[in-house]
Amino acid sequence: MKTIALIHEGTEFNQIAVDGENAVYYNAELNNLIIVRTDTIKDETLSKNDDTIEDVFGYLVGDRWDDFCASAEYYNNATIFVHKPWHTTTDFIANYDLNPAKLLVPNRSVKGFTRAFRKVCPELMPYKLIEVMNGKAYRYGEIPEEVMDAHLD
Repeated sequence: MKTIALIHEGTEFNQIAVDGENAVYYNAELNNLIIVRTDTIKDETLSKNDDTIEDVFGYLVGDRWDDFCASAEYYNNATIFVHKPWHTTTDFIANYDLNPAKLLVPNRSVKGFTRAFRKVCPELMPYKLIEVMNGKAYRYGEIPEEVMDAHLD
């Protein structure tokens, strides 16, 4: 997938890095970055997980899809890590503190983007549906109004 178009506003994200079934997408107008990771296994001797980038977005179901689109389309300067574990639905962490402009390094690989994201919030990686704002992690949708207002000002 060279481009992703989201549903709420039709916002397009262009692929800036790809490594098999992992990719990074960027929207310059919003300065938003989406890091997409699957647990795809390419070794024939192991149980094969053949999830694709399309599967990552296909398993963002119901409210998760709406929440993901809201984070990607209604905020500026957001970095979103989207992960599709094998045999389950897709999870994501929306970090509104990590300005994508700081991650945009020429020729950075998908692994490089993933490492940079993990370095900023390593304790969050195993959790589902998280938002980071003003240095604090919240379950998705539970950012207090006063924190949201202070961040948007």
